[in-house]
Amino acid sequence: MKTSTKQKDIWGWDAAPKIGRYIRPDGWREGECLIAGDDFSSFRLPTNSQGPIKSLAVEIETTGRTLQRAGGMRCVRIKVTFVGDCEPDQVCGGWMEVPWD
Repeated sequence: MKTSTKQKDIWGWDAAPKIGRYIRPDGWREGECLIAGDDFSSFRLPTNSQGPIKSLAVEIETTGRTLQRAGGMRCVRIKVTFVGDCEPDQVCGGWMEVPWD
């Protein structure tokens, strides 16, 4: 299993991707909390689908340099890489919540 990506500290807040952090990829109506990855990726993103695919393998990288406020949450921009299974990886941007604690 791969380990988490590099630590990212913004204004003293830990903005590194971690299990349990809420992310919302661009274009998604709702996001999900990251769960533990496997041999393919550091994390998995639940799909809440009734179909056979229950989660997607993802790599998350914090790309934002500042924290933004959105709907009472403190968020940072991220790069989401959907790991391809015998296909090329797909990449998009997104938001990750940075908890207040």
